[in-house]
Amino acid sequence: MQFSNIINAEAKRFLNTFFASRNINKEFYKRVPEDKFDFRMVDTPERKSDSPRESLAHQIDTTRDYINGVKNGVLTFGIKYEDLPKPIMLTKDQLLSKLEEAEKELIDLLSDRATFDKKVKVSWSQEPIPALASLWGLDSHEILHTGWNLALMDHLNIVRFPALKQMWG
Repeated sequence: MQFSNIINAEAKRFLNTFFASRNINKEFYKRVPEDKFDFRMVDTPERKSDSPRESLAHQIDTTRDYINGVKNGVLTFGIKYEDLPKPIMLTKDQLLSKLEEAEKELIDLLSDRATFDKKVKVSWSQEPIPALASLWGLDSHEILHTGWNLALMDHLNIVRFPALKQMWG
């Protein structure tokens, strides 16, 4: 991803950090075989874990939620997006394309100087926080997915790839 339109130094730091993790997760999804894209580590009557397909759709949703939080001034999770009604209906490539669209929207958001004057009401603070500060929650969320994806890699016998090993050992 290119950040040439980003003039805010802290926004560039955020994007470089965020995309280091995001790119690892995208590489994981690309490596999941199509016939394993709906695999669940836990699949019992009491509990079902997300499949890679559902997890990828969730990352799209969450990225959009954070973007909308900056735009609207309130971070709200669980928004239902029309183009993601049922992830099972979308291919891995379609989901990856939607993820990239959300990433471009995030970069566009941080290319707008007005973004840095905004405050966002978030659940973890009684006072609204700066828009960019709210986005660091998205970075933390991304890292959680990396951990989950590591467990999936072990179950699916996916070899740890160079970018993952470079960042996490």
